[in-house]
Amino acid sequence: MRLTYQIILIKLLFIFATFIGCGSHNAARVHDYNQFAIKTAQAGLWNEAIFRWKQVITIEPDNAVAYNNLGVGYEAIGKIEEAEAAYQRATELDPDSKYYRINYRRCRLHIRRSGTESKETEPTSTNNPVKE
Repeated sequence: MRLTYQIILIKLLFIFATFIGCGSHNAARVHDYNQFAIKTAQAGLWNEAIFRWKQVITIEPDNAVAYNNLGVGYEAIGKIEEAEAAYQRATELDPDSKYYRINYRRCRLHIRRSGTESKETEPTSTNNPVKE
């Protein structure tokens, strides 16, 4: 009987260790994707940066930094409506961040001023991605 409890305990510890390992692995992947995306954005490779930030969001759907950076990327390639949506989500996830609010407001203002509610515009972003 005691052996059965030991086996169950060992199995539970193994399962617990597996989940902890997966969590830290995901955190490392998120960090790596974000750093790579920032480097590609700095090199002007915005489509690659956008792809990486979308991967971050797939792993961590509530990552405000990734949504803000995704907005920067979309804005840089002229996809202003997508940028607005990304900035909005970043602001929803972290309403205390003044940077996210400023980006969101500025993007909305750009859309209103240009009247580009339903079409893409020329690249306009002067923002830089946020580092974690």
